[in-house]
Amino acid sequence: MPELMDHRVEDRFLAVYERYQSLNGTAEPLSDLSEKAIACFAKTGFPRSKNESWKYTNVTPVIKRTYQFAEAGPASAKGVDTLDTPYVAVFVNGRFAPEQSRLDQMPAGVSIQNLSAAAKQNLVQERLGTYADYAEDPFAALNTAFIKDGAVITANPGTQLDHPVHILHIITCSDSTLVQPRTFVYAGSGASLQILQSTEFAGSDYVLINAVTEIHVEPEAQVDHLDLQVGTPKSSRITNLSVYQEAQSKFYSGVFTFGGELTRNNLSILPNAEHCESLLHGLFMAHGRSHIDNNTLVDHAKPNCYSSEYYKGILDDHAIGVFNGKVLVRQDAQLTNAYQTNRSILLTETARMYSKPALEIYADDVKCSHGATTGQLDKDGLFYLRSRGIPEQEARRLMLMSFAGDIIEKTPVSAMHETLYDHVEHMLR
Repeated sequence: MPELMDHRVEDRFLAVYERYQSLNGTAEPLSDLSEKAIACFAKTGFPRSKNESWKYTNVTPVIKRTYQFAEAGPASAKGVDTLDTPYVAVFVNGRFAPEQSRLDQMPAGVSIQNLSAAAKQNLVQERLGTYADYAEDPFAALNTAFIKDGAVITANPGTQLDHPVHILHIITCSDSTLVQPRTFVYAGSGASLQILQSTEFAGSDYVLINAVTEIHVEPEAQVDHLDLQVGTPKSSRITNLSVYQEAQSKFYSGVFTFGGELTRNNLSILPNAEHCESLLHGLFMAHGRSHIDNNTLVDHAKPNCYSSEYYKGILDDHAIGVFNGKVLVRQDAQLTNAYQTNRSILLTETARMYSKPALEIYADDVKCSHGATTGQLDKDGLFYLRSRGIPEQEARRLMLMSFAGDIIEKTPVSAMHETLYDHVEHMLR
């Protein structure tokens, strides 16, 4: 198992790449992509504090650790039923585990494969790596350089999947480990898919998850994507979600982050045809010294499209939250409707929230707005509940549950509502 040892941080990863290639190699159809990505990583290096989009998130303490690259291993005996669905694809330490998966009832028209098996398909070769910008993002480049396995989900035109697909990552390593999940989703014209990604930790040491997901939504198709991020004090994650939408398509993203040492979520949405709809919702909760950063870009390139971002955060103790959202409306994107909202509650004087919603508009016939609020619990609302005989602690819990529930109830995957409420309850305790 190759290790990342002490030298200049980027050099350590580059050295491991050379060893990784000599020991394991990369699946032949992906070798060119891997080499291009590592060249980009060598050029850009990891983000520093001078990088404006990383101004409030310092990744140096996380990437300086000595990590081992995850190896396949037996899945945890703990349940794989976070979501009640017959379609579960399990990955153990980033490697597909067919014996733990439940895919035998998958209907015709929908395919879930591991990347190593799907790499020779024209669809994968032509499109994998074209949406995640590894030329500019070093973490996307690092994931792409070591690409070997992952989930490939394709839906034929007109397919309507009756239950969500659950992609479950189980991490069993006992040493400090780097895991790099990869997911590629292609929804054909008129298809409809719901996808949940989640992680289960069975190890006890530090883990860095560097995940990349690419989604292509063809005309009149709809994809709902949920990312359930339940962290531990020793887990950090960097995620890159890149979405390409065609005419009259719909895409929903729900990012639910509960704890963790450091989390950075990069979302890039490109509605590249008319009459697209893009919804980005997020809920993040943190305590201790947890750090959660959501960085979003909706790039409106064509007219008559709609996008809405709605993110909420609850921060306790010394936790830090960041929302850095950008809506870009290009000159040709007339009649665009785009909205951004970020609301956060600080439960202590030591918690911090940095919010920067932004609009960059080059078209003159649009409806766009953005706003952010950060504060404490509403004192009048708290007084009202207490005046009705509700103890203060219970009143605070009810108000925070209502605050979080506003995002949860908007989640189109109704099977996840109860699970999400349970995680909110756990964080509040």
